[in-house]
Amino acid sequence: MSAADASMSYDVAYADTDGGGIVYHARYVEMAERSRNRAMAGIGLPVQTMLSRFGVQFVIREVRMMCHDPAFVGDILLLDSGITTVSLARVNWRTTIRRGGGAVCDVEAQVAAFDPAARGPCLLPEELMALLGQSPRMPPLRRAPMMKTGL
Repeated sequence: MSAADASMSYDVAYADTDGGGIVYHARYVEMAERSRNRAMAGIGLPVQTMLSRFGVQFVIREVRMMCHDPAFVGDILLLDSGITTVSLARVNWRTTIRRGGGAVCDVEAQVAAFDPAARGPCLLPEELMALLGQSPRMPPLRRAPMMKTGL
């Protein structure tokens, strides 16, 4: 599956925005979740079957977001998700959110393998690791240093 196959179009509705019609920042995290779920379904791994098939679930361990340009009600956004790194217990995903050719937001999420029966972290089964190996890949987001304000 290529990254282009996992692309997802998102039509910004008024419910996604604040009172001024600008997308509320937390909505980008929710958009990224939908895009990751679509990418996983594209490799034959629908999120809703992970527990029954492998006995594990993914839980969010960390989320980072960098906003570049605001999106507005009525915008059509293009979302692409891919794995940046994978280990025996965690997967790092990056979702790019664009409008036209311009970057709107990047969301990076680290998900950890979780065994609900044991109520704790676990390792990813080999078959699940093999499926994740088929997922689109993305480079990690390059971060600029935080601005110093002199305050």
